[in-house]
Order: sequence, then C-alpha cells, then structure tokens
Amino acid sequence: MIQKSTNPNVRPWQPTPEQEAKFKATDATFAWLCNLPRDLLMQYAGQWIAAKDCTVVAAGKTYGEMLTNLGDTDLETVVIRRVERPRTVIY
Repeated sequence: MIQKSTNPNVRPWQPTPEQEAKFKATDATFAWLCNLPRDLLMQYAGQWIAAKDCTVVAAGKTYGEMLTNLGDTDLETVVIRRVERPRTVIY
C-alpha cells in the first residue's frame, strides 16, 4: 500500500514514455559507476563526475565545476556521482 506523504513537496510522478526511455538508456552507465575500477576511483577521488555510455565525460572538484566542464550536454543523458576519497578505518 502506498502511503500519502504529508510533505507538500513530495508528489506522485508518472514519467512519460520518453523520460522512461532516457532513464533506461543510462542503466548500463549507472551499473558501471557502481562498480568503478580502483584506478578510476583513485583518479577521480574527491571529485564530482558525469558519465555517459560507461565513460567519464566531465569531472570537477565542485558540482559547479563539473557542470561547467560538462558543457551543453543534456543532463538527462548522464549519470552524476561524487567519488569520495578513500579513508582509513580504525577498529
């Protein structure tokens, strides 16, 4: 059962067939980003990255810098992620 939200900013969303197609087109890139090879993780540590077709197409130390480097690319065609720096965990 779906509960109604008491937050007025949260509304049900019914994507159009075109929007659904754009989301599905990024599925492979999303999966690739979830399993980035270690060398790429280290290369982009501490940065925002935008990926398209399983390739990093823009990066920046800030979200704004990454957007600037991305240029006029349609944001609905890329997957954006922040790559955190590795941290030492002490138990």
